[in-house]
Amino acid sequence: RRVREAVVSTQSTGTCDLMPKEANVHTKCQDAAKKQDLVISELRKSIDKGSKERDSLFIQQKMESETSQKLVYENEELRKQHALLNSRHESMVRSLRAETKIKMDLFSALGDARRQTEELSHKFEQKHKEHELLKQRFAEAMAVSTFPTSSFVTSTTASDTFYSANGF
Repeated sequence: RRVREAVVSTQSTGTCDLMPKEANVHTKCQDAAKKQDLVISELRKSIDKGSKERDSLFIQQKMESETSQKLVYENEELRKQHALLNSRHESMVRSLRAETKIKMDLFSALGDARRQTEELSHKFEQKHKEHELLKQRFAEAMAVSTFPTSSFVTSTTASDTFYSANGF
């Protein structure tokens, strides 16, 4: 405490009260005072630096907190969008399944219709061949058989009558 008072006294008056007034001792006291001033200024700088670091750390923590809150909000929004997209996806899947079922039913019906068409076409070809065969046989029978000439007087022939009677 006495040294401090001496340093303060030396700073204000420029002389040291502790030691005799010798020049050598007086310069030592001044050097000690300068060292103390340097220590004080370094401590003040350290305090200012610590205060700045504390303020910087506080700002950084505040920014991190805000960023964290933004990320939580964005995460919730992404979850909502994900749920909505999943719902749409499920709806599309159900719709596609229904469309696929309808298409399968249509292709099945188309296959059945194609088979029926082929069967009818085949039956038609057989009936046409039978018709041609009957026509040919009738023509041969007409050529071989003799009819009285009076039956040929009319404009219609026997073959025409046969065809019209049988629906040909």
